[in-house]
Amino acid sequence: MTAAGQTPASWDFLFEIGTEELPAAAARSAAEQAGPLALQVFARNHIDIDPAAVSVWVTPRRIAVFIKGLTTMQNARELVDRGPAASKAFDEDGKPTRASEGFARAKGVAVEDLEVRDHEGNQFVFAVRHQEGRPAVELLPDICRAILHGINFPKTMRWNAADLRFSRPVRWLVAKFGDETIRFEAAGIESGDTTRGHRFLSGPDLVIDSASSYRQLLADAHVTVDQEERRRNILEGLAAEAGKRGASFIGPAGELEEVIYLVENPSVHSGDYAESHLRLPARVLTTCMQSHQRYFPLTGEDASLMPGFLYVMNGDPAAAAGITAGNERVLEGRIEDAEFSFDKDLSTGIEKMAGSLDKVVFHRRLGSLADKTQRLESLVSHFATLVGLDESDLRSAAAAARLAKADQVSIMVQEFADLEGYIGSVYANLEGYPADICKAIEEHFMPEVAGGEIPSTVPGAVLAIADRIDNIVGAFSVNEVPTGSRDPYGIRRAAVGLAEISSRYGLDFELPTILTAAVDLYSAQGADVEKDDRMVGRASAFIMDRVQNRLVETGLPVEVAEGARAAGIGGTLRFTALAEALDAFRRTAAFDDLHTAYFRSRKIADKAGEAFADAAVDESLFEDEAEAALYDELGDIAPRVEQLTASRDYAAALALAAGIRPAVDRFFDAVMVMAEDEKIRNNRLALLTRVAGMLMSLGDPMHVAAAPK
Repeated sequence: MTAAGQTPASWDFLFEIGTEELPAAAARSAAEQAGPLALQVFARNHIDIDPAAVSVWVTPRRIAVFIKGLTTMQNARELVDRGPAASKAFDEDGKPTRASEGFARAKGVAVEDLEVRDHEGNQFVFAVRHQEGRPAVELLPDICRAILHGINFPKTMRWNAADLRFSRPVRWLVAKFGDETIRFEAAGIESGDTTRGHRFLSGPDLVIDSASSYRQLLADAHVTVDQEERRRNILEGLAAEAGKRGASFIGPAGELEEVIYLVENPSVHSGDYAESHLRLPARVLTTCMQSHQRYFPLTGEDASLMPGFLYVMNGDPAAAAGITAGNERVLEGRIEDAEFSFDKDLSTGIEKMAGSLDKVVFHRRLGSLADKTQRLESLVSHFATLVGLDESDLRSAAAAARLAKADQVSIMVQEFADLEGYIGSVYANLEGYPADICKAIEEHFMPEVAGGEIPSTVPGAVLAIADRIDNIVGAFSVNEVPTGSRDPYGIRRAAVGLAEISSRYGLDFELPTILTAAVDLYSAQGADVEKDDRMVGRASAFIMDRVQNRLVETGLPVEVAEGARAAGIGGTLRFTALAEALDAFRRTAAFDDLHTAYFRSRKIADKAGEAFADAAVDESLFEDEAEAALYDELGDIAPRVEQLTASRDYAAALALAAGIRPAVDRFFDAVMVMAEDEKIRNNRLALLTRVAGMLMSLGDPMHVAAAPK
């Protein structure tokens, strides 16, 4: 091997997977996975790599892993195997026993080369062997296969008899180490040194002389392999083309991240549409431009739409005039269809649409959209009572609930599903409904993804929560809850969205209460639902599980989250507040007091069983001052803890509860809980059960104590 500018100890390495056109989402996923995957595979093979030396380049037709200066040799290793205890490996005279001789023979070392080492406080014999590293070139075939098989996609296909499943068929493989071609077979394909340039602009297959020449070779063949370079080129092209028109470009659907992985040779061009189309709502026009074609709308200085668009082309820029004309024809047709739908809907009117919802099935066992609308109106009213909603916000939310699903029968939503909610708000606005009602209609689908935009108005927030509660209860009522990765009705997303909205607006309510109300509404309508008294508990736990997962994703230790769940809180807002308070409190000196008091009282209370959960404490049976002191301390602390938790001041509640430890310690020092007299014994167990119950209202400190410091 020879390569200019490289030392004999390292060579550049390239592994390219050539494919049929990958979907943008699959290409983006591969770009995220391939680098960490390569590092893992090389590490397993004892080859050190600087993460900064790894580049991953992905286009629609290729996934390439490039490593700058890969070592030519595997690391040397010391292989250590533990054998019998030293006391059994040698006799009293220090001579090897049959045990050590057999061990040495099995490991291929001389018995006199066995070493005695300490292991977990005892001495054992060890077989220690030095293994020289193998040339990296011998390991690269298996490494390439591992990378190929290690990339995962949500949707895969199989196209031949090989065992590989991939997003799209793999057509060629290239592996170069310096200027040497690494030959191997994978998925029925023989690797080589031949790649392919741009599908339309490049000539025959390209021979790669060396790994270091790959990027320039592809550039000469009209392929920009580096997705970040394509991103820069596209952004610069968009800015320049918009500047020629004195405009700015927007990408509200985030299509730039998709376009990057749809092209290999990007160039930016512009087109026009009739100015008369600007009478349509701006979001309708941008949806026409982006739902299929991935155009970038143009805006003027006042941020209003201009009758023009930008697009990214993958072909020959010299052919742009014809491509632009074709794009203009396609967009003109889509906008004309949207205009027809819009005008037809306006002539129908939102009230008539709402009146037609009885003809649309929400779920075969749960009734029509008209039934759902009635439930939403009732749920909004019930929820308003729970959270103390202002009367004007209640009226707006209820009015919005009546019209929220009306656009489901509109022609516009049938054509552009992404406009649901929004286009209903437009129709309501054009018919003179107040702005807050229109806004609530638009926002009741928010957030559409975890961490997405939250409704900006209280009526919108309340309606969004009611809609999610109805969907969750409906799914549980017909036993169609998410399983594994399947969630066809978006119930997990609904649960997370419900919690995010509640947190943003400080809406504190008991999940079982509102869930029970939703169940009753389904039953009152005669829906074909399963009658299960435990269903509300399961649905509530499902929502709390999602909230707990989100907290853990943000960095809260899972042990702390589980400790907070043990409090049995039924509201997402209060559960989150308690979990965060416990996480802070566990870092204070007072946490040890809380933990000790809980542990000592809970241990005895658990032995007593549930029989003492509601047992009364008889002061006349106290035999020691320590009993009365603990009883009085509990009587003083418990109501104050309850008051603090009611106001979600969990930090103060935890500090106050921890103060019961001295009384608990004195109690255990002074009395024998399990007294011979049954009445005295039961009285003491009842007292400790009450102490444990008060502390349990703030979670389980034993779970929290297990969290990493």
